[in-house]
Amino acid sequence: MEKFSSPAVVIGGGSVTGLGAIRSLGRAGIDVYYVEEEKSAGIYSKYCKMYVVSPKISHNEEELKNILLKIEHQTGHSAVLFPASDLYALYLSDLVDELRSYCMLLPKRETLELLVNKKSFYQSLKKENIPIPATYFPEDLENARKIAKEISYPIFIKPYFSHLFREQFGGSKKGFVANSQDELISYYALMMRRGIDVMIQDVITGSSTDHVFLDGYLDRNLNPKVLFARRRLRMWPLAFGNSSLCTSIPISEVASLKEPLFRYLKSIDYRGIFSAEFKKDDRDNTFKLLEINARTSGWFNTLSATCGCNIMLIAYLDAIGRDTKYIEDYEAGVKLMLLRDDVQSSTRMFMNGDLSIREWISSLSGKKVYSPYAGDDLMPFIIDVSRNVKSIIKHPR
Repeated sequence: MEKFSSPAVVIGGGSVTGLGAIRSLGRAGIDVYYVEEEKSAGIYSKYCKMYVVSPKISHNEEELKNILLKIEHQTGHSAVLFPASDLYALYLSDLVDELRSYCMLLPKRETLELLVNKKSFYQSLKKENIPIPATYFPEDLENARKIAKEISYPIFIKPYFSHLFREQFGGSKKGFVANSQDELISYYALMMRRGIDVMIQDVITGSSTDHVFLDGYLDRNLNPKVLFARRRLRMWPLAFGNSSLCTSIPISEVASLKEPLFRYLKSIDYRGIFSAEFKKDDRDNTFKLLEINARTSGWFNTLSATCGCNIMLIAYLDAIGRDTKYIEDYEAGVKLMLLRDDVQSSTRMFMNGDLSIREWISSLSGKKVYSPYAGDDLMPFIIDVSRNVKSIIKHPR
């Protein structure tokens, strides 16, 4: 295995995204340094050569800059930066001129802002004729009341900025589902009081398996270097959550999404890692684009590497000036399971009558990888289990 001289620095991401990025790069022969705001399981990985924990970095761009300058001084090599959250991607886009020795895998600031701000994102998709769920942008409470009378339910109340919503409400919740006019107005008023701008969006009903993701990387010249597809099998929370079990699928299954996605990314001058989420709407048999993340993801970095097209490595190689050929051929049918989340998802589905024992057993067949468990890197899993046991003892409910 080739040993690379330039290290990689992963910023944030926690026990799923951060850990997955560390392993995907470390197993490829790259020294990985980790910067995080708390002691997540990733710092215990054998592939993490050094880590810095600072609670300040999530609210202080200057603190992040100082930490990266110290790492630069200690390593003596130009490193490749991988932000693992929207917030850190935005921070790094501000620090480009002050961190010149680092290799940045980011689009321009205005492109990042367009994707992070869901209002501008959906408006840009409509401009490019990319199918999206019906979406409304109320200007005030009176406008929200008018919209509430004209739409069907359930409906999703969704923030413009996901990270601001998480700061206020915590957890993995992405917004609120309203089943009536009164609920919609109540949630909208709550968000207004919290200072959070929101949109009202049609809920695409259907199962978890209607979700597909296209992940990849565009180089500095906007040329695609890799495209990887996966399908969601289960999710947690059950409504508007993240994948707890997903599987790689061939590009041929979603070939119709490839051209419009690349066309849109080029229209906004996008370069770097991306993860695009689609859901099939059974009402018109059309895939609607829900989100594009301009950063690494814990679901694709682990799974793509296992399937033979390591997106993190391809991005790293491009950053250090190494040419790579376009890849969209990889092993399909490999599954990634987030152990804790899938136990919760499966249990709740059993209780709701939405999953049988036979279906559950069938879903576990075939080649699988897990998170945070990994046979070659056990300590993060041990730490994660220990923390979960302590949490259960402290909060039995």
